[in-house]
Amino acid sequence: MVRRRELLGVAGAAGAVAAAGCLGGFGDDDGTAAGAADDDGGTDQDDHEEPEDGEEDEEEEEEEETVRAVRLEDLSVQNNHADEHRVQVAVDADGDMMHLGTYDLEGEGGSTTIAGDWEDAAASYRVHARLDEGEILTEDVTDGVAPDTDCVRALVRVDSEGDLAVWVGSNCRT
Repeated sequence: MVRRRELLGVAGAAGAVAAAGCLGGFGDDDGTAAGAADDDGGTDQDDHEEPEDGEEDEEEEEEEETVRAVRLEDLSVQNNHADEHRVQVAVDADGDMMHLGTYDLEGEGGSTTIAGDWEDAAASYRVHARLDEGEILTEDVTDGVAPDTDCVRALVRVDSEGDLAVWVGSNCRT
């Protein structure tokens, strides 16, 4: 049975992950915090140049190209580790939370298929998963699949070493 405290914890964490993508990072790739003083005494925000009229901001253009809508035909959770594990899974579609659940899985192959409203509707799906009390792992279901793919299947999996991963494939049945 899902306890309210666990449900709220995962929802809050998944919401924070979703919001972080919308609000930008907490720092630059070089590890400096956003707005921190750089070598010339200014801030990294001072160094940003706005694109001139008619020019596209390349970073925004690349980000727009990576967002794709697909159908999520199947979502399963599986534990291939010897020990029992608790896996929390959240699914969002275009930023709206579609599913939030906690699954207690037996060791050595315990699994379950998660039913949801995503089988028929194409959207930009992301799967958020957390193993026991660990860090949240977020995967876009279109990462690593062919650009012309319109349907995917996802597996949230605890491997034989006890590590969590999200596997995505495009071998849909329909």
